[in-house]
Amino acid sequence: MTSLYDWSYWFCEAWLVPLMTPLLYFQEHIMPPFSNPAGDMARWMESDPGLNILAWTIVVNVALMIGFTNVIIVVYLERKIAGRIMDRRGPMLSLSSLKEIASDLAGYAPEYNWKTTTYAGIGILQNVADGIKFFCKEIIVPDKADRLLYTIGPVIFISSSILLLVMVPFSPRIAASSAPLGLLVVMAAFSIAPIGVLTTGWACNNKYTLIGGMRSAAQLMAYEIPLLLSMAGVFLVAGSYNPMDIVAQQQGGGLLGFPMWNIIPQFLGFIVFIVCILAEVERVPFDLPEAEAELVEGWTTEIGGLRLGLVFAAEYIRGFVGAMIATILFLGGWSGPFLPGEIWFLLKVYGILIFFIILRWTVPRIRTDQILLLGWKRLLPLSLINLALAILYVEVF
Repeated sequence: MTSLYDWSYWFCEAWLVPLMTPLLYFQEHIMPPFSNPAGDMARWMESDPGLNILAWTIVVNVALMIGFTNVIIVVYLERKIAGRIMDRRGPMLSLSSLKEIASDLAGYAPEYNWKTTTYAGIGILQNVADGIKFFCKEIIVPDKADRLLYTIGPVIFISSSILLLVMVPFSPRIAASSAPLGLLVVMAAFSIAPIGVLTTGWACNNKYTLIGGMRSAAQLMAYEIPLLLSMAGVFLVAGSYNPMDIVAQQQGGGLLGFPMWNIIPQFLGFIVFIVCILAEVERVPFDLPEAEAELVEGWTTEIGGLRLGLVFAAEYIRGFVGAMIATILFLGGWSGPFLPGEIWFLLKVYGILIFFIILRWTVPRIRTDQILLLGWKRLLPLSLINLALAILYVEVF
């Protein structure tokens, strides 16, 4: 399997470095000794460590472009679906609405008719406008906050979320990494994010942020164990931690020799995984660390500006990656007839995300004690039962 890293390494070795190094060597020879760093840079680019770093730079940038593009789409879908649930249009800012607004501002306001002029568009530009708004706002640090931890906390949360995009493949052709323990690394990155939440909550020196951070840590401990146990059943059946092997196992012969997704023999594990991943990404009804009715904005109360925008983007990235992992483990990954694998993969992922969105606007938030009770006394026994059934399935079939 040729991963995105392999393609990036080949591109750097065959095209990027041969194009760049002659220019650097030319600069070294015409302007000595002031341009000696140019020659050192050329020799570093030709070395194996240099090629590795250049290739990983391309991989990370591609993963970021894919991730933030999907964040824009997911936020747009959530706003539109929420609007329809509330019997309203949702966001409407688009190129067509900008044209109507510009014509009014140019002096045609008397022609406004409330029955015909709606400024209605598809609304995709609303997310762009919100991103610009976050970028233009001032970053304010509370006077009594620990400045070092206040800066480090969001960085831990955002960077661990971006790492998730690099480790989860979209298909055999679009895979940033093909590490054998890829999914375990992904779950480790999921576990890092609450550290950033707790650090930020403590650093702000605010009771609301501190309570939100402590809730996040308690929620992590309650749901991490059943989450990993629900995944253990899939690892046991597939005989591997590699997402490529897990998808191949679902494409191969299952029960009676027919291809079968893991959701069929491990439906209980799928339910446990979906509930736990909702708690991991802190979506309704498990968004107690950000409960607006109780904690203003929870652990993000004292965060603003571009930093807050990146935190919101990281939260959606975590939800997107959670849906990707569920698709790989239980829904056959990129397997499907007629259409390319990448299309099938995105269709399944967005199906899960739409379920998350509908759940957010139809289910009430539950109390902290109910969340912990559900994790320790309900999901943990169910995940152990699923693991026992997976062992039985492997032994019988």
